[in-house]
Amino acid sequence: MKKFFIIISILIISILVLSLSLITFSSCEAKEMREYYSDKDNYVIATGTVTHIKYSNGELYIGLSRVEGPAYNNTYKFVGENLTIVRDNGIGNKLKLGDRIEFVTAPVSFGDGYTPYLVGITINGEKLLEFDEGFVNLNKWLEEE
Repeated sequence: MKKFFIIISILIISILVLSLSLITFSSCEAKEMREYYSDKDNYVIATGTVTHIKYSNGELYIGLSRVEGPAYNNTYKFVGENLTIVRDNGIGNKLKLGDRIEFVTAPVSFGDGYTPYLVGITINGEKLLEFDEGFVNLNKWLEEE
């Protein structure tokens, strides 16, 4: 019986230590992300061909191929107020598979499965989101998350 209590105690302590470590790691990564995205020098302009468009969990994902420029991911997303702006500007009708678009992003990856944010987009010569506005909106959104 004494062994059982020792094992349970060790298990509980291990779970607490692991949980605390995950919380600390997550908050450090969130701080690192906010610092990275708050520096305008980290953003680049690139072009790519639209391969997929998906709305999911209040976010708009855009898949790209043949990306030219210093961006290297194949999927990017709009969140928060930036998503509202591009929707209001007609992205649902203007963005089509196969379109060649210009976009602004900060090309970094924060962990497995991370999708970089879009803070500017031009479709067929029409700007649906200006970088200066997208930059401010993204940083507000990150502070609230």
